Amino acid sequence: MAWIDAHADARWVYRGLGDSTFALLPGVGRVAGYSPAHERTILEIFERRAVEFTDTQRCGAWDLLALAQHHGLPTRLLDWTTNPLVAAFFAVSSLPDPNRPSPLGTPRSGVPAAARVIAWRVAPGEIVNPVVDTDVFALTRIKFLLPRVLTTRITSQGGVFSTHPSPDRPWLEPLAQPAHVFDIAGPVRSYFQRRLFYLGLDHQRIMGGLDGLGRRLAWQYIARVGLGAVR
Repeated sequence: MAWIDAHADARWVYRGLGDSTFALLPGVGRVAGYSPAHERTILEIFERRAVEFTDTQRCGAWDLLALAQHHGLPTRLLDWTTNPLVAAFFAVSSLPDPNRPSPLGTPRSGVPAAARVIAWRVAPGEIVNPVVDTDVFALTRIKFLLPRVLTTRITSQGGVFSTHPSPDRPWLEPLAQPAHVFDIAGPVRSYFQRRLFYLGLDHQRIMGGLDGLGRRLAWQYIARVGLGAVR
């Protein structure tokens, strides 16, 4: 809470990492042999096929990119939030290593990885202006996209996105300022999950819908938290 107080004005955004060793690298750049042409291709395919499921006629280029990111397409965007508790929730509830899954975010080795929350102060010149920045591939420096409310989940998560002109290069600057990085030691991940649960941060409130409810109750069952009361 003291760290949050030190980063409490409206200029700060936050990102939670399930493992403190993870880099700030957009999804499209995490694959070996990143190709700008392939990045454009998968976005074009998403645009063609998305009309089967939602009305994209009113979506601008940035809306489409945010929608693609939100639904799991690897893009040049990174997810951030305006709520530090949401970032902490994602940090401690994300699996540190997808090859060693565990509902509690603990590797099969039994040694939990440290999680991390990063704060970054956004300057006015770092905000995407869709009227001026019309081409999502034309930016030459990292900026932040304040998305329109395309889905209720973006609202519930306080979602914003950083956009990266060189998505295969990790963004190092936020990690170079230790005062703006909060590490959560592996052994206390479950403690943070419980505390966040009682503060109202859980999968149901973050994700919404039946999927969110199911994941929340699955975590409660495994962690034996909040089962003696109606919640």
